[in-house]
Order: sequence, then C-alpha cells, then structure tokens
Amino acid sequence: MLNVDESKQLNRKLNSVLVVKDLSKRPHFWPHKAFPTISTPDKEHSVKKRYPEFDVAKAIALAGVIIGHSTYLGTPDRLASVFYSFDMPLFFIVSGFFSKPEAKLTPDYVRKNAKSLLMPYLITCIGVIGCSFLGAILTGKTNPAEIASHWFMASLYGCGGITPATPAFVSAIGALWYLFALFFGKMLLAVVNQFRHPAILVLGLFFCGNVLAQIIWLPWSILQALSATLFLYIGQIIKKHGLLEENSIEPICWLFMAGIWGYSALRFGKLYMVTNTYVNGTQDVIGGIFGSLVILKLCQTACKHIPSVTKPIAWIGKYTLPLFCMHLIELNVFPYQYVSGIVESLPLTPWIGYLIVRFAIIALLTSILYMLPRPISKWYFQSRQKSQAGR
Repeated sequence: MLNVDESKQLNRKLNSVLVVKDLSKRPHFWPHKAFPTISTPDKEHSVKKRYPEFDVAKAIALAGVIIGHSTYLGTPDRLASVFYSFDMPLFFIVSGFFSKPEAKLTPDYVRKNAKSLLMPYLITCIGVIGCSFLGAILTGKTNPAEIASHWFMASLYGCGGITPATPAFVSAIGALWYLFALFFGKMLLAVVNQFRHPAILVLGLFFCGNVLAQIIWLPWSILQALSATLFLYIGQIIKKHGLLEENSIEPICWLFMAGIWGYSALRFGKLYMVTNTYVNGTQDVIGGIFGSLVILKLCQTACKHIPSVTKPIAWIGKYTLPLFCMHLIELNVFPYQYVSGIVESLPLTPWIGYLIVRFAIIALLTSILYMLPRPISKWYFQSRQKSQAGR
C-alpha cells in the first residue's frame, strides 16, 4: 500500500506525462503524432472567417453585370449605367482586398492562379462551343460548324469587346474577359508590390493600359489587366489601412464619396473596363472607386443590422464565379426569341420579365454545373474540391 505522500507523488508524475499544457514545447523524443495538435477556437475562427459584406457586394455587382448585359432586352440604359459605374471595379477591388501583398511571382503562384481562374475559363469556353453547336443543330438556322468555329476562335483570343484597334478577324468572347484580366492583373500586382513605391507603378500601368487600348490590340485582355491593377491595388490599400473598419472614415466623408459616385453614375456612367474605355477619364475612375467603397460599407452595415436579409444574398455572392460563367453561356447561347411571346404576355414590364427568366436560367445552369462530375465542378465550387480530397 502507498501512503498519502507517495500517492500524491505518483499522481504528479502521471499528470506530467499525460497532461500537456503546450504541445509546441514537447520533448524532441516524443513521437510527432503522439499528441495530435488541437486547433483553438481562435485559430478555427480565423481559418473559416468570411466577410459577408463582400459576398453581398459581389452578388449586387453580379446582378449589375447581368442587368447591364440586358439592355437589348429592354433594360433601361440609365439603370445599366449606374451599375456599370462600379460593378467591375468592385470585383477587382474585392480580389485585391484578399490578395497578399507579400505574394511573389513564383511558378507556384502562377500555377495556383491559373488553376483558379484559367481552368474555369477553359471549361466555360468548351461549354459555349458545345452548347452553340448543339443549338445550331436543333434550330437549323445556322451552320453548326461555323458557329462552333466562331466561338472557338473567340475563346483563343480572350477578347471581351471590340475596339477600333481590334483586328477584324477577332471575335469577342464576352464576359469571360474578366478571368484573363484578373489573372494577369494579379501577376502584375505581385511584381509591383516588390518595389518601394508600388502606387506610382500602378498608376503608370493604368495609364499605359488606357492609352494603348486605343492604339494596339493584345489578346487575353492583357491591356485591360494593366488598368485593372489599379483597382486591385486599391483593394490592398483598403485592407492595409482598415478603411472599412468602424469609425475609420468620418460619416461626412462617406456622404461625400456617395455624392461623387452618384454624380458620376447619373451624369456619366461610361466606365467600360471590358474595352478599357474610360470616356470621362479621372471622373470615371474616382466614381468607380468611391462607388465600390460605398457599396461595401452599405453591405457591411446591412449585414450587421439586417442579417436575415443579407444572409441569402451573401450565400449567392459565394458562388459568383460559377454564376458569372453560366451567365456567359446563357448570354451567348439561349434563344430568347422563342420565349419573347410568353414573357411579353406576362403582367410585368417586359424587361423585368426577361430579367426574371435570365436569372432563372443562370440558376438552373449553375445547379447543373454543380452536379457534374467533380473533375469539372471542382474548378468552380470549393466544396466539390474538399469532397474530392476527402475521398
């Protein structure tokens, strides 16, 4: 039998072996997996944390892109101009916010971004070619080989829109220009961040992209990427200086920015990043930046005070990439002439009816995309990547 003192000593020895207060200080001779590392609540929170205001803002910007592409269906030009004043700058600013300033242009960095941006581009282009070919067969109004060849060549060039400098043989791929521009923009941002005064270089790139776009043409939206680097850099500045944090900017300044953006959107609204066209120059750029900031702040406030409203919108914003890509297929392939009679007979303003149909088709295509085999869907949905990795 052990006496009381011996029993206490034995308990202390057992506790010293079985209880580990700091696993990082375990003796070197302990097996690496003897005591699995347990994530603290703070670490788990930091890994899983999302910014719902950014998801809400992306959903609004995506809706703006779709509305802007619907003017041929009767959507008011003024409404489209308001969205054009901020939607694409906002996408680049959000991407810049989440870009790491310390990132360097390494093969791994290029490979990672190519997988996340160019693979969806490739798969979506294949979808456009295939769907247009099938649609031509079903309707019999166009030559299937010619329409497929048209979209194949457009996919190779990666040109979003036609400018005076665009060669006659080049066809526009449409909204997917954004993926190429974001890819090259992130590469350029990684380079300029290594210099002492990146802001000067970013402004130089923007100026070069804007001027050269009217003189020469380059494939894969490279010139658009030169200008888009400015908005990516603005996103980094917003995060670095905490410009969206509470009380970081005085209310009067927010009102000033909202006023400048509103004036720019209603008076001008001619910011077409797709062709690198800034008709009103500095006014368009400042309006786009201020508009994006105001939208993000409004979304942040809404997420705080009316989460029941913003949560479903934020959920949509999480899937802007697949929704964006399916919009391209819907935009280029769906024969709206076959539903025009039905839409215009509804007790709605026709352009609203067309928008409802458009949103429904995009949602349906995105659902189908999610259900495709993982080798395809994983490039659009992170959850599909995780499911595959866990098998």
